Amino acid sequence: MGFHSFDLQSAIYSTLSGDSTLDGLVGNNKIFDSVAPQDTAYPYVVIGLETTRDVGTKTLDGKVYNLSLDVWSQYRGQKEIKEIMERLHNLFNNATISVSGASSVMSYVLSTSTFVEVDGITRHGIVNIDFTVYDT
Repeated sequence: MGFHSFDLQSAIYSTLSGDSTLDGLVGNNKIFDSVAPQDTAYPYVVIGLETTRDVGTKTLDGKVYNLSLDVWSQYRGQKEIKEIMERLHNLFNNATISVSGASSVMSYVLSTSTFVEVDGITRHGIVNIDFTVYDT
């Protein structure tokens, strides 16, 4: 069984950065795989934390990579953050993506959440996704 964490992250990044609808919502391809650079204009998306669990069987190697996509916005109201989160949901819910070295990858959105940060202005949205990866 391969450990496909970085290859999966690369596929997620490619999906996000290659989507013109998402780019229209966040602008200037503001997709990051770590904390956004200082002074980055809102909104933007960060590929967040990941946990992994084994779901293999005697005859099939498999892992579930649970990952969060974090959305950041300072739009007054929830419209912007919810539109971006809806796009992320549409891209990754019940979707098949190609990951180098894996024979099958399915993704499912498990949950979405929104919060207002302590500054009372910044909104933080989280889209939590399971990516099930199998090797044959």
